[in-house]
Amino acid sequence: MKKITQLIMLFLLVLVTQVKAQVTDSTQTKFTQTIKGIVTDKDSKLTLPGVTIRLNTVQPLKATSTNIDGVFRITGVPVGRHVVEVSYMGYQTAVVAEILVTTGKESVLNVELEPLSTQLNEVRVNGTSGKRPLNEMAMASGRSFSPEETNRYAGAFFDPARMAQSFAGVVAGGDNNEIIVRGNSPKSLQWRLEGIEIINPNHFANEGAAGGSVSMLNTTVLGTSDFYTGALAAEYNNANSGVFDLKFRKGNTDKREYALNVGALGAGLTLEGPFKKGGNASYLVSYRYSSLGLLKKAGVEISDAGVPEYQDLSFNFVVPTKKAGTFSLFGVGGLGALNNDAERDVSKWEERSDAYDNRYSYRAGSAGLKHLFIANSKLYINNIISYSNSRSAYKTDTLTNTFQPSLYRTNRFENSAVRYAGTVNYRVSSNNTIRTGVNAGFLRYNFYALEYKKEQNGLKELIDQKGNTSTFDGYIQNKHEFGGNVTVNTGVHANYFTLSKTWSIEPRVGLNWQLTPDQQISVGAGLYSRLEPLSFYFAKDESATPAQQQVNGKLTPTKSAQAVLGYEKLFSGNLKFKSEVYYQHLYDVPVSSDPTINYSLLNESDNIGIASSDYRSLVNKGTGKNYGLELSLEKSLSKGYYFIITSSLFDSKFKALSGQEFNTTYNTRYVGNLLAGKEWAVGKSDKNMFGLNAKFIYAGGRKYSPILVAESFEKDEQIINQARINTLSADPYIRMDFSASYRINGKRVTHFILLDIQNVLNRRNNTGLWYNQSKRIIEKNKWIGMVPTINYRIEI
Repeated sequence: MKKITQLIMLFLLVLVTQVKAQVTDSTQTKFTQTIKGIVTDKDSKLTLPGVTIRLNTVQPLKATSTNIDGVFRITGVPVGRHVVEVSYMGYQTAVVAEILVTTGKESVLNVELEPLSTQLNEVRVNGTSGKRPLNEMAMASGRSFSPEETNRYAGAFFDPARMAQSFAGVVAGGDNNEIIVRGNSPKSLQWRLEGIEIINPNHFANEGAAGGSVSMLNTTVLGTSDFYTGALAAEYNNANSGVFDLKFRKGNTDKREYALNVGALGAGLTLEGPFKKGGNASYLVSYRYSSLGLLKKAGVEISDAGVPEYQDLSFNFVVPTKKAGTFSLFGVGGLGALNNDAERDVSKWEERSDAYDNRYSYRAGSAGLKHLFIANSKLYINNIISYSNSRSAYKTDTLTNTFQPSLYRTNRFENSAVRYAGTVNYRVSSNNTIRTGVNAGFLRYNFYALEYKKEQNGLKELIDQKGNTSTFDGYIQNKHEFGGNVTVNTGVHANYFTLSKTWSIEPRVGLNWQLTPDQQISVGAGLYSRLEPLSFYFAKDESATPAQQQVNGKLTPTKSAQAVLGYEKLFSGNLKFKSEVYYQHLYDVPVSSDPTINYSLLNESDNIGIASSDYRSLVNKGTGKNYGLELSLEKSLSKGYYFIITSSLFDSKFKALSGQEFNTTYNTRYVGNLLAGKEWAVGKSDKNMFGLNAKFIYAGGRKYSPILVAESFEKDEQIINQARINTLSADPYIRMDFSASYRINGKRVTHFILLDIQNVLNRRNNTGLWYNQSKRIIEKNKWIGMVPTINYRIEI
């Protein structure tokens, strides 16, 4: 640890020395780049010609207008941060800040203008302090985020999920990138890409989880996207808590650009450009291979505990046509493996797990074909078909003293899905829009798990099931703007799940009341449902007869009713205050059919506990509730600095068949976040940029249950006190992340160096006590300590 600290201090010293050396010389001519983009109508998606574009951060002021195709281009823009104002008769003026201009890559903006309300003469929408969702149907509990934010925030690790840990209502789920949204299980989160649900896009994920160790998503291909913590519009399906509604950006249509990235996450290359010169079709491809895996292949031993090897690919091919609409082929996927062999020296074995050979592999990916057809100024139609697949496999062999292997456990979980999403958006009038659509998912599964059981002195089959099922969704919603600056979105969503042959009818409503141009009240309410990971539906009940084994197959999706009330206030200087109060009632929750076992799927983040007998027989008779207050104060990046202060106070409970109410595992009660950063323009003509960022988290401890020590040692597995579920609290979660960056702009190349230190305090946070079967002791379940990383990127 001392050597790591010394390396970090040396790196910072080099950065500061470089900054001081370059600040004194400002004689060189400023380096410049181009800002370009396209302006469209947010409701109709049609391009807007004749829109005025002003660059307010240069002297003399630069201005231009969009051409007949809605495209604009401003050349000769000095490198650095800039603000663009977009105005057009009959539309709200948009102000887009935080625009980072570098020499290595053109800055591309996609600006959507909202029609001006008949009640207002002029409205200015600040694109940084507002952070309003891209989806105009969203009324509450949502915000947009840019890939530049994901790259900039300390501890974000170029990962949207880790970035979202700083938002109100969100708590870190662990050392991986799982997040807890408003007290819900991390598995309640849904990932979407380009308007359709995708399989969990994270490396080394457990079956049924919504997170993993490393994100497969490369921020170099992401565009501005949305994140929701609840109160979803009617078009969103299969979600009880948060939703990442991700968008890929379009590749550069004017010239080819390249980015090479080398760091702790991996070595990767991003390519983009037009398919042919002068055309509108473009490609965008990014590939990455793990750095530790590359070092292992080169013969460099990094760890004797196994080296994670992974690779991932993201792509987006966009082909506009003159009459048939725009086609795009997109996808993200990855492969990963982690093998850890026991030391072939018995004298070094100190616990049972030291005699294990472990093999783990994970693959996942989603690819889709999207077609957007804009019929006229009132109607557009969007169709998407996609395929997703994930496969996780784990095998453990236990060795004898002569290193002879014997199978201890093996499992294989494979899911695939063919999905379709169709949307029709019709703008009835300037203040009335109808959106309707259907979704269909055709799901296949193949599950198998086998594990050694001490009481049987042999292997026990936990699950062996393969087959298929499907889900069908339909929705319709109407957004209407009333006088007095009130916008209401009413809709209904319907779902049919073929495995349980059940319907779910879900009315939803959202409201925005613009009290003044800088104050807003929002309301959201409705019913929602979420399909549990299918492996839960087929785990075998050891006490059941063969004819009763498939009782779980009749489980229905978990349902919830939610209500949210919010208030926002925009101040000058890109400062925004926001508060939301919410209540969520969960019902039809799968719980143990045994009333003496207080087990609920609300406490599970994945199916890693499949060896437990608690959920072998489940029924939809459980309930739960989450309610709380969220406060945030955010200053978006301007004048070289930004900060976000958030605080959440909440309560999270569940009930099983016993009718007793208990804390959920995720009921930490409170969480506070402080995120801040500062940038300095340095070097000759201020052409370079030096930045410091920090994040501090203070949250209540996770809940856990008392362990029955004697019973656990007797059965050699963790046995908890069912009468006192989650009555104990772990230590508070305290974490600080820090990053320092230096961006160097050459004539045609940009270099970016980032030092990111996660958990700089080296605090080993924990989730309470657990029975360590390998050591046969009761100990704290600790997370990892400090993780320093260095990343280098070159853009051409």
